[in-house]
Amino acid sequence: MIAAANGPQPLTVPVERFEELKCPMKDVRISDHANWRHQHWNALQSAYGESPFFAYYEDDIRPFFERKWTFLYDFNWEITLKVCELIDIMPCMRRTDGYVTAVPDGTDDFREVIRPKHPGADPDFAPARYYQVYQQKFGFLSNLSILDLLFNEGNGSVLYL
Repeated sequence: MIAAANGPQPLTVPVERFEELKCPMKDVRISDHANWRHQHWNALQSAYGESPFFAYYEDDIRPFFERKWTFLYDFNWEITLKVCELIDIMPCMRRTDGYVTAVPDGTDDFREVIRPKHPGADPDFAPARYYQVYQQKFGFLSNLSILDLLFNEGNGSVLYL
């Protein structure tokens, strides 16, 4: 979700349908039917072209919307690494070798926590406010893409995470 001139705008990468009910995340293929890469890049330019740091980071972000990606997992992994590099954070991330169906007692299992279409309530979460291009029009919009924070706060983004 980004903050566009007409309000919050979702940017969803379209995926191909698969025959089975469930598919391993690594096998989810990106669909190129709607020219989504061009549309997303234009939306980002339109929404953040006047933001303080868009020009500084656009050459780092644009390639993600020019390259044709086959798998959603690869796109997500690479853009996550790039954003971490740009914000100058080094989280401990690792890929799993396989899906574990039974999680041992005492182990945190977050598989059912993140649901983009139906986010769960988190009463302890209080978003830190930062400058946003359209905040005069819409007020502060929380839970947007990390790109919103990056384009508006630049290398100061790490202070809000």
